[in-house]
Amino acid sequence: MGKMNAKEAALKWGISLRRVQEHCRTGRIIGAERLGKVWMIPVDAHRPEDRRMSHHKEQDISHQPLIRKSPFLDMTDLYSVPGSAEQCIEKLSDYPESQALFAAEIAYSRGEIDKVVAHAENFLNSYSGFYAVTGAGMLLALAAMWKGDVTLWKQARMHLFEAPWKTEDQRDQIALSLACVDSAIRSLQAYPEWFTRGKFEHLPFSSFPAAKVFYIKYLLVFAQELASEKFSLPDVTGMGLMKTLPYIIEPMISQAMADKTVIPEIYLRLLCAIAYHQYGDDRSASEHLDKAIDLVLPDRLFGILAEHRRQLDYLLDERLEYKDKEAYMKYKELHQELLSGWTKIHNAVLERTVSMHLSIREREIARLAAFGLSNQEITERLHISLSAVKKALYDAMNKTGANRRTELKYYI
Repeated sequence: MGKMNAKEAALKWGISLRRVQEHCRTGRIIGAERLGKVWMIPVDAHRPEDRRMSHHKEQDISHQPLIRKSPFLDMTDLYSVPGSAEQCIEKLSDYPESQALFAAEIAYSRGEIDKVVAHAENFLNSYSGFYAVTGAGMLLALAAMWKGDVTLWKQARMHLFEAPWKTEDQRDQIALSLACVDSAIRSLQAYPEWFTRGKFEHLPFSSFPAAKVFYIKYLLVFAQELASEKFSLPDVTGMGLMKTLPYIIEPMISQAMADKTVIPEIYLRLLCAIAYHQYGDDRSASEHLDKAIDLVLPDRLFGILAEHRRQLDYLLDERLEYKDKEAYMKYKELHQELLSGWTKIHNAVLERTVSMHLSIREREIARLAAFGLSNQEITERLHISLSAVKKALYDAMNKTGANRRTELKYYI
Protein backbone atom coordinates (compact mmCIF):
# COMPACT_ATOMS: atom_id res chain seq x y z
CA MET A 1 0.00 0.00 0.00
CA GLY A 2 1.33 3.48 -0.91
CA LYS A 3 2.05 6.15 1.64
CA MET A 4 1.86 9.93 1.66
CA ASN A 5 3.32 12.32 4.18
CA ALA A 6 1.26 14.64 6.36
CA LYS A 7 1.83 17.64 4.12
CA GLU A 8 0.59 15.74 1.07
CA ALA A 9 -2.46 14.58 3.04
CA ALA A 10 -3.18 18.18 4.07
CA LEU A 11 -3.14 19.32 0.45
CA LYS A 12 -5.24 16.34 -0.66
CA TRP A 13 -7.90 16.84 2.01
CA GLY A 14 -7.89 20.65 1.97
CA ILE A 15 -7.04 21.07 5.65
CA SER A 16 -4.02 22.46 7.48
CA LEU A 17 -0.83 20.49 8.11
CA ARG A 18 -1.23 21.15 11.83
CA ARG A 19 -4.70 19.53 11.80
CA VAL A 20 -3.42 16.43 9.97
CA GLN A 21 -0.61 16.05 12.50
CA GLU A 22 -3.13 16.38 15.33
CA HIS A 23 -5.33 13.68 13.79
CA CYS A 24 -2.27 11.41 13.54
CA ARG A 25 -1.24 12.00 17.16
CA THR A 26 -4.77 11.27 18.43
CA GLY A 27 -5.11 8.07 16.38
CA ARG A 28 -7.92 9.38 14.17
CA ILE A 29 -6.20 8.30 10.93
CA ILE A 30 -6.07 4.52 10.58
CA GLY A 31 -2.65 3.23 9.54
CA ALA A 32 -0.76 6.47 10.22
CA GLU A 33 2.74 5.94 11.58
CA ARG A 34 5.58 8.22 12.55
CA LEU A 35 8.96 7.88 10.83
CA GLY A 36 11.39 10.15 12.63
CA LYS A 37 9.75 13.58 12.57
CA VAL A 38 7.39 12.78 9.67
CA TRP A 39 3.95 11.22 9.79
CA MET A 40 3.29 8.73 6.96
CA ILE A 41 -0.31 8.01 6.02
CA PRO A 42 -1.88 5.35 3.72
CA VAL A 43 -2.83 6.99 0.42
CA ASP A 44 -6.34 5.52 0.66
CA ALA A 45 -6.93 6.84 4.18
CA HIS A 46 -10.07 8.93 4.68
CA ARG A 47 -10.10 12.44 6.03
CA PRO A 48 -11.43 12.35 9.64
CA GLU A 49 -14.69 14.17 10.29
CA ASP A 50 -14.20 17.70 11.62
CA ARG A 51 -15.57 17.51 15.18
CA ARG A 52 -15.88 21.28 15.33
CA MET A 53 -18.81 21.00 12.94
CA SER A 54 -20.50 17.98 14.56
CA HIS A 55 -23.06 20.17 16.31
CA HIS A 56 -24.37 21.47 12.95
CA LYS A 57 -23.55 18.84 10.35
CA GLU A 58 -26.08 20.27 7.97
CA GLN A 59 -23.55 23.04 7.17
CA ASP A 60 -20.98 21.93 4.61
CA ILE A 61 -17.94 24.15 5.07
CA SER A 62 -16.23 22.64 2.03
CA HIS A 63 -18.64 24.67 -0.10
CA GLN A 64 -18.24 28.01 1.61
CA PRO A 65 -17.72 30.93 -0.79
CA LEU A 66 -14.05 31.64 -1.46
CA ILE A 67 -12.47 34.11 0.92
CA ARG A 68 -11.91 36.45 -2.06
CA LYS A 69 -14.01 36.83 -5.22
CA SER A 70 -11.25 35.79 -7.57
CA PRO A 71 -10.21 32.54 -9.26
CA PHE A 72 -6.61 33.53 -8.47
CA LEU A 73 -6.36 33.75 -4.69
CA ASP A 74 -2.57 33.82 -4.84
CA MET A 75 -2.75 37.12 -6.76
CA THR A 76 -4.80 38.81 -4.04
CA ASP A 77 -3.56 40.36 -0.81
CA LEU A 78 -3.83 36.96 0.90
CA TYR A 79 -0.21 36.49 -0.15
CA SER A 80 1.35 39.78 0.83
CA VAL A 81 4.82 38.88 2.11
CA PRO A 82 7.50 36.96 0.15
CA GLY A 83 8.30 33.67 1.85
CA SER A 84 4.94 33.38 3.63
CA ALA A 85 3.20 30.87 1.31
CA GLU A 86 3.08 28.03 3.85
CA GLN A 87 1.86 30.34 6.60
CA CYS A 88 -0.87 31.64 4.26
CA ILE A 89 -2.00 28.08 3.57
CA GLU A 90 -2.09 27.38 7.30
CA LYS A 91 -4.12 30.53 8.01
CA LEU A 92 -6.80 29.38 5.56
CA SER A 93 -7.52 26.20 7.56
CA ASP A 94 -11.03 27.42 8.41
CA TYR A 95 -11.76 27.94 4.70
CA PRO A 96 -11.01 24.53 3.16
CA GLU A 97 -12.05 25.41 -0.39
CA SER A 98 -9.97 28.59 -0.36
CA GLN A 99 -7.07 26.76 1.25
CA ALA A 100 -7.03 23.98 -1.35
CA LEU A 101 -7.23 26.41 -4.29
CA PHE A 102 -4.53 28.67 -2.86
CA ALA A 103 -2.24 25.66 -2.22
CA ALA A 104 -2.77 24.49 -5.82
CA GLU A 105 -1.87 27.93 -7.16
CA ILE A 106 1.33 28.04 -5.11
CA ALA A 107 2.19 24.56 -6.40
CA TYR A 108 1.76 25.88 -9.95
CA SER A 109 4.03 28.85 -9.24
CA ARG A 110 6.66 26.38 -8.03
CA GLY A 111 6.34 24.22 -11.15
CA GLU A 112 4.90 21.26 -9.18
CA ILE A 113 2.59 20.35 -12.04
CA ASP A 114 1.52 16.85 -10.94
CA LYS A 115 0.23 18.35 -7.68
CA VAL A 116 -1.65 20.99 -9.64
CA VAL A 117 -3.40 18.38 -11.80
CA ALA A 118 -4.41 16.33 -8.75
CA HIS A 119 -5.74 19.39 -6.92
CA ALA A 120 -7.57 20.79 -9.95
CA GLU A 121 -9.25 17.50 -10.85
CA ASN A 122 -10.31 17.03 -7.24
CA PHE A 123 -11.80 20.52 -7.25
CA LEU A 124 -13.69 20.00 -10.48
CA ASN A 125 -15.11 16.70 -9.23
CA SER A 126 -15.94 17.84 -5.71
CA TYR A 127 -16.64 21.57 -5.57
CA SER A 128 -19.38 23.66 -7.09
CA GLY A 129 -18.57 27.30 -6.35
CA PHE A 130 -18.17 29.59 -9.36
CA TYR A 131 -14.73 30.98 -8.50
CA ALA A 132 -13.44 27.58 -7.35
CA VAL A 133 -14.47 25.89 -10.61
CA THR A 134 -13.11 28.79 -12.69
CA GLY A 135 -9.80 28.81 -10.84
CA ALA A 136 -9.45 25.03 -11.04
CA GLY A 137 -10.30 25.01 -14.75
CA MET A 138 -7.65 27.61 -15.51
CA LEU A 139 -5.08 25.78 -13.39
CA LEU A 140 -5.83 22.51 -15.17
CA ALA A 141 -5.44 24.17 -18.58
CA LEU A 142 -2.10 25.68 -17.55
CA ALA A 143 -0.92 22.33 -16.19
CA ALA A 144 -1.97 20.65 -19.45
CA MET A 145 0.18 23.20 -21.27
CA TRP A 146 3.21 22.14 -19.21
CA LYS A 147 2.47 18.49 -19.95
CA GLY A 148 1.73 19.00 -23.64
CA ASP A 149 -1.55 17.14 -23.12
CA VAL A 150 -4.02 18.42 -25.73
CA THR A 151 -6.87 16.24 -24.46
CA LEU A 152 -6.45 17.53 -20.90
CA TRP A 153 -6.24 21.10 -22.21
CA LYS A 154 -9.55 20.73 -24.05
CA GLN A 155 -11.16 19.13 -21.00
CA ALA A 156 -10.05 22.08 -18.88
CA ARG A 157 -11.59 24.54 -21.33
CA MET A 158 -14.82 22.54 -21.24
CA HIS A 159 -14.88 22.84 -17.44
CA LEU A 160 -14.64 26.60 -17.85
CA PHE A 161 -17.50 26.60 -20.34
CA GLU A 162 -19.59 24.73 -17.79
CA ALA A 163 -18.70 26.86 -14.74
CA PRO A 164 -21.91 27.57 -12.77
CA TRP A 165 -22.37 31.27 -13.60
CA LYS A 166 -25.45 33.09 -12.25
CA THR A 167 -25.01 36.67 -13.48
CA GLU A 168 -23.96 38.35 -16.71
CA ASP A 169 -20.81 39.61 -14.97
CA GLN A 170 -19.86 36.03 -14.09
CA ARG A 171 -20.46 35.00 -17.69
CA ASP A 172 -18.07 37.77 -18.75
CA GLN A 173 -15.51 36.37 -16.32
CA ILE A 174 -15.81 32.94 -17.96
CA ALA A 175 -15.16 34.55 -21.33
CA LEU A 176 -12.11 36.28 -19.87
CA SER A 177 -10.88 33.04 -18.29
CA LEU A 178 -11.10 31.22 -21.63
CA ALA A 179 -9.25 34.05 -23.35
CA CYS A 180 -6.51 33.98 -20.70
CA VAL A 181 -6.10 30.23 -21.22
CA ASP A 182 -5.81 30.78 -24.98
CA SER A 183 -3.34 33.64 -24.54
CA ALA A 184 -0.96 31.27 -22.74
CA ILE A 185 -0.38 29.69 -26.15
CA ARG A 186 -0.26 33.13 -27.82
CA SER A 187 -3.79 33.26 -29.22
CA LEU A 188 -5.51 36.63 -28.83
CA GLN A 189 -8.68 35.88 -30.76
CA ALA A 190 -11.03 35.15 -27.86
CA TYR A 191 -10.51 38.24 -25.69
CA PRO A 192 -13.74 40.12 -24.94
CA GLU A 193 -13.85 43.59 -26.46
CA TRP A 194 -14.33 45.23 -23.05
CA PHE A 195 -11.12 43.61 -21.82
CA THR A 196 -9.02 44.73 -24.80
CA ARG A 197 -9.80 48.30 -23.73
CA GLY A 198 -8.74 47.64 -20.15
CA LYS A 199 -12.24 48.01 -18.67
CA PHE A 200 -12.41 45.87 -15.52
CA GLU A 201 -14.94 47.88 -13.51
CA HIS A 202 -17.65 45.20 -13.59
CA LEU A 203 -15.27 42.60 -12.14
CA PRO A 204 -15.05 42.10 -8.35
CA PHE A 205 -12.30 44.22 -6.83
CA SER A 206 -10.47 41.07 -5.69
CA SER A 207 -10.07 40.08 -9.35
CA PHE A 208 -8.38 43.36 -10.35
CA PRO A 209 -4.77 42.28 -9.58
CA ALA A 210 -5.05 39.20 -11.82
CA ALA A 211 -6.94 41.13 -14.51
CA LYS A 212 -4.11 43.68 -14.70
CA VAL A 213 -1.53 40.92 -15.16
CA PHE A 214 -3.53 39.29 -17.96
CA TYR A 215 -4.13 42.66 -19.59
CA ILE A 216 -0.40 43.34 -19.76
CA LYS A 217 0.19 39.84 -21.13
CA TYR A 218 -2.38 40.60 -23.80
CA LEU A 219 -0.72 43.93 -24.69
CA LEU A 220 2.74 42.34 -24.80
CA VAL A 221 1.72 39.60 -27.23
CA PHE A 222 -0.16 42.24 -29.26
CA ALA A 223 2.98 44.40 -29.38
CA GLN A 224 5.11 41.45 -30.50
CA GLU A 225 2.66 40.49 -33.24
CA LEU A 226 2.59 44.11 -34.39
CA ALA A 227 6.38 44.40 -34.39
CA SER A 228 6.73 41.24 -36.49
CA GLU A 229 4.07 42.53 -38.93
CA LYS A 230 1.65 39.66 -38.39
CA PHE A 231 -0.98 42.40 -38.56
CA SER A 232 -1.07 46.19 -38.80
CA LEU A 233 -2.56 48.99 -36.73
CA PRO A 234 -3.21 52.53 -37.96
CA ASP A 235 -0.61 55.05 -36.77
CA VAL A 236 1.43 52.39 -34.92
CA THR A 237 4.35 50.63 -36.60
CA GLY A 238 7.33 48.47 -35.68
CA MET A 239 8.34 48.65 -32.02
CA GLY A 240 6.10 51.63 -31.26
CA LEU A 241 3.73 49.81 -28.92
CA MET A 242 6.54 47.78 -27.33
CA LYS A 243 8.38 50.97 -26.37
CA THR A 244 5.19 52.36 -24.83
CA LEU A 245 4.45 49.34 -22.63
CA PRO A 246 6.80 50.19 -19.73
CA TYR A 247 4.98 53.51 -19.31
CA ILE A 248 1.81 51.46 -18.73
CA ILE A 249 3.38 48.75 -16.56
CA GLU A 250 5.57 50.83 -14.23
CA PRO A 251 2.61 52.48 -12.42
CA MET A 252 0.93 49.08 -12.11
CA ILE A 253 4.05 47.74 -10.39
CA SER A 254 3.92 50.62 -7.91
CA GLN A 255 0.24 49.88 -7.24
CA ALA A 256 0.99 46.17 -6.72
CA MET A 257 3.61 47.16 -4.15
CA ALA A 258 1.15 49.47 -2.39
CA ASP A 259 -1.53 46.74 -2.40
CA LYS A 260 0.99 44.16 -1.13
CA THR A 261 0.12 41.69 -3.87
CA VAL A 262 3.38 39.80 -4.33
CA ILE A 263 2.63 37.53 -7.28
CA PRO A 264 1.14 40.27 -9.50
CA GLU A 265 4.23 42.33 -8.76
CA ILE A 266 6.45 39.42 -9.87
CA TYR A 267 4.52 38.97 -13.12
CA LEU A 268 4.40 42.68 -13.89
CA ARG A 269 8.14 43.09 -13.31
CA LEU A 270 8.89 40.14 -15.60
CA LEU A 271 6.57 41.44 -18.31
CA CYS A 272 8.06 44.91 -18.02
CA ALA A 273 11.53 43.38 -18.28
CA ILE A 274 10.49 41.58 -21.49
CA ALA A 275 9.29 44.85 -23.04
CA TYR A 276 12.51 46.65 -22.08
CA HIS A 277 14.67 43.76 -23.28
CA GLN A 278 12.97 43.29 -26.62
CA TYR A 279 13.51 46.88 -27.65
CA GLY A 280 17.09 46.92 -26.36
CA ASP A 281 17.09 48.45 -22.85
CA ASP A 282 18.68 45.60 -20.88
CA ARG A 283 19.74 47.85 -18.04
CA SER A 284 16.13 48.67 -17.11
CA ALA A 285 15.13 45.05 -17.79
CA SER A 286 17.79 43.78 -15.38
CA GLU A 287 16.60 46.08 -12.60
CA HIS A 288 13.13 44.55 -12.77
CA LEU A 289 14.49 41.02 -13.09
CA ASP A 290 16.60 41.40 -9.96
CA LYS A 291 13.60 42.62 -7.97
CA ALA A 292 11.37 39.85 -9.35
CA ILE A 293 13.97 37.22 -8.44
CA ASP A 294 14.20 38.59 -4.89
CA LEU A 295 10.43 38.09 -4.58
CA VAL A 296 10.55 34.58 -6.08
CA LEU A 297 13.41 33.06 -4.10
CA PRO A 298 11.92 32.91 -0.55
CA ASP A 299 9.09 30.56 -1.63
CA ARG A 300 10.98 29.07 -4.62
CA LEU A 301 8.37 30.15 -7.16
CA PHE A 302 10.55 29.05 -10.07
CA GLY A 303 7.62 28.04 -12.27
CA ILE A 304 6.82 31.73 -12.77
CA LEU A 305 10.38 32.41 -13.91
CA ALA A 306 10.34 29.39 -16.25
CA GLU A 307 7.26 30.83 -17.99
CA HIS A 308 9.26 33.87 -19.09
CA ARG A 309 12.67 32.47 -19.97
CA ARG A 310 11.85 32.03 -23.65
CA GLN A 311 11.28 35.75 -24.18
CA LEU A 312 14.19 37.00 -22.09
CA ASP A 313 16.92 35.02 -23.87
CA TYR A 314 20.13 34.94 -21.83
CA LEU A 315 19.22 37.88 -19.59
CA LEU A 316 17.10 36.06 -16.99
CA ASP A 317 19.61 33.19 -16.91
CA GLU A 318 22.45 35.57 -16.13
CA ARG A 319 20.59 37.43 -13.37
CA LEU A 320 19.33 34.27 -11.64
CA GLU A 321 22.63 32.39 -11.85
CA TYR A 322 24.34 35.37 -10.27
CA LYS A 323 21.82 35.39 -7.40
CA ASP A 324 21.43 31.64 -6.74
CA LYS A 325 23.08 28.87 -8.78
CA GLU A 326 20.94 26.10 -7.28
CA ALA A 327 17.78 28.03 -8.14
CA TYR A 328 19.16 28.62 -11.63
CA MET A 329 19.57 24.88 -12.26
CA LYS A 330 16.04 24.13 -11.05
CA TYR A 331 14.59 26.89 -13.18
CA LYS A 332 16.36 25.60 -16.30
CA GLU A 333 15.00 22.11 -15.65
CA LEU A 334 11.47 23.46 -15.28
CA HIS A 335 11.80 25.52 -18.43
CA GLN A 336 12.76 22.49 -20.51
CA GLU A 337 9.64 20.70 -19.25
CA LEU A 338 7.46 23.72 -20.01
CA LEU A 339 8.99 24.41 -23.43
CA SER A 340 8.36 20.85 -24.61
CA GLY A 341 4.75 20.84 -23.42
CA TRP A 342 3.96 24.39 -24.56
CA THR A 343 5.27 23.75 -28.07
CA LYS A 344 3.10 20.64 -28.45
CA ILE A 345 -0.05 22.45 -27.31
CA HIS A 346 0.66 25.62 -29.31
CA ASN A 347 1.35 23.80 -32.54
CA ALA A 348 -1.52 21.31 -32.18
CA VAL A 349 -4.22 23.80 -31.18
CA LEU A 350 -3.21 26.70 -33.45
CA GLU A 351 -1.89 24.50 -36.29
CA ARG A 352 1.46 26.28 -36.29
CA THR A 353 5.06 25.16 -36.49
CA VAL A 354 6.94 26.89 -33.68
CA SER A 355 10.26 25.09 -33.22
CA MET A 356 11.74 24.09 -29.88
CA HIS A 357 15.03 23.17 -31.52
CA LEU A 358 16.42 26.68 -31.87
CA SER A 359 19.15 27.67 -29.44
CA ILE A 360 18.58 30.69 -27.20
CA ARG A 361 20.82 32.81 -29.43
CA GLU A 362 19.16 31.61 -32.64
CA ARG A 363 15.70 32.41 -31.28
CA GLU A 364 16.83 35.83 -30.07
CA ILE A 365 18.32 36.76 -33.44
CA ALA A 366 15.36 35.32 -35.35
CA ARG A 367 13.00 37.43 -33.20
CA LEU A 368 14.96 40.60 -33.87
CA ALA A 369 14.97 39.81 -37.57
CA ALA A 370 11.20 39.28 -37.38
CA PHE A 371 10.92 42.69 -35.69
CA GLY A 372 12.52 44.20 -38.78
CA LEU A 373 16.08 44.79 -37.59
CA SER A 374 18.81 44.48 -40.18
CA ASN A 375 21.83 42.22 -39.65
CA GLN A 376 23.93 45.27 -38.82
CA GLU A 377 21.38 46.51 -36.29
CA ILE A 378 21.28 43.06 -34.65
CA THR A 379 25.08 43.08 -34.48
CA GLU A 380 25.05 46.43 -32.69
CA ARG A 381 22.21 45.40 -30.36
CA LEU A 382 23.81 42.13 -29.22
CA HIS A 383 27.47 43.18 -29.45
CA ILE A 384 28.39 40.17 -31.60
CA SER A 385 30.00 39.89 -35.01
CA LEU A 386 28.14 40.20 -38.28
CA SER A 387 29.24 36.68 -39.23
CA ALA A 388 27.72 35.33 -35.99
CA VAL A 389 24.40 36.97 -36.83
CA LYS A 390 24.41 35.58 -40.36
CA LYS A 391 25.27 32.08 -39.14
CA ALA A 392 22.53 32.13 -36.49
CA LEU A 393 19.95 33.21 -39.07
CA TYR A 394 21.16 30.55 -41.51
CA ASP A 395 20.93 27.84 -38.82
CA ALA A 396 17.51 29.06 -37.68
CA MET A 397 16.15 28.93 -41.23
CA ASN A 398 17.57 25.43 -41.74
CA LYS A 399 16.07 24.14 -38.48
CA THR A 400 12.64 25.64 -39.13
CA GLY A 401 12.38 25.25 -42.88
CA ALA A 402 11.85 28.98 -43.41
CA ASN A 403 12.72 30.06 -46.94
CA ARG A 404 13.58 33.64 -46.01
CA ARG A 405 14.15 35.63 -42.86
CA THR A 406 10.71 37.26 -42.93
CA GLU A 407 9.16 33.81 -42.45
CA LEU A 408 10.98 33.22 -39.16
CA LYS A 409 8.19 35.02 -37.29
CA TYR A 410 6.02 31.94 -37.76
CA TYR A 411 8.52 29.62 -36.05
CA ILE A 412 9.61 31.51 -32.91
